[in-house]
Amino acid sequence: MSNKRRLTRSCRGGSLLETLLVLVMVAVLVLVALDRFMVLRVEAERVAMAGVVQALRVAVLERALHGMASGKRRNASELQGSNPMVWLDRPPMNYLGELSGPDPANIPGGQWYFDSASQLLVYRVDYESYFDSLLPGAARARFKVDLASADTDRDGQSETGMDEVQGLAVEAVEPYTWRRHPVSLSALKIWGVLGTSP
Repeated sequence: MSNKRRLTRSCRGGSLLETLLVLVMVAVLVLVALDRFMVLRVEAERVAMAGVVQALRVAVLERALHGMASGKRRNASELQGSNPMVWLDRPPMNYLGELSGPDPANIPGGQWYFDSASQLLVYRVDYESYFDSLLPGAARARFKVDLASADTDRDGQSETGMDEVQGLAVEAVEPYTWRRHPVSLSALKIWGVLGTSP
């Protein structure tokens, strides 16, 4: 009888060890899957933002070409700083409309809005730890409708009134990049990249 008990105990121990190993393997697989899922969500946000920017560029180009065809070349300068979302057949569902000088921290992530005070179109980023920009505060990308001109006086700068206006463009105000892996603010503080707040 005692041999049977020992055999049963060793089987139970083996089964407990096997169960623990299976649980650890499942946990590792779940963590890997969650990481891949997050990367896909960030990539979806990046592609959606780029798609809207491209649609805006097409709409602005269409508007500029229409103005040039109708002989209203000066019309381009009148459109500088305007809201390009109004030129789309349908603005994206995540477009909040025109707001006057809102605090970006109060805008939910994943939303577009036109800041009428600064005359800039703003995309408020949802996955902030995957986004880099020179702007302090809430992660966002800002765009403006600006004149596209040729440097006819060859001074290396595009100047209104000095250079020939060739149309309109939608351009990012500040450079930005999307990361493949998140940035941990606490890790940056540990490494001394970010200063401590007062």
